[in-house]
Amino acid sequence: MSVQFKFHDHVDQRRRRMIIKTLGDAGYAAKSLFPGQKRQNLAAIFTIAAADAKSVRGALDDFSDDIEYVEASPKRGLKA
Repeated sequence: MSVQFKFHDHVDQRRRRMIIKTLGDAGYAAKSLFPGQKRQNLAAIFTIAAADAKSVRGALDDFSDDIEYVEASPKRGLKA
């Protein structure tokens, strides 16, 4: 299952890169859900594949003022 998280509006690009690097050091590859998006509201959303929300929350614990939410992506099944 994948996990999504969103940065608060006040978090600048330098701080975002630092947090993403910290996640990488913890073994999580965070990628923008909407790469190249100009709308800040959408550009602030990132996803981590093959992770659970609880462990990602733990890795982001020191950055709670910078993160708006962390949530598991919904399970989706194939439609016939």
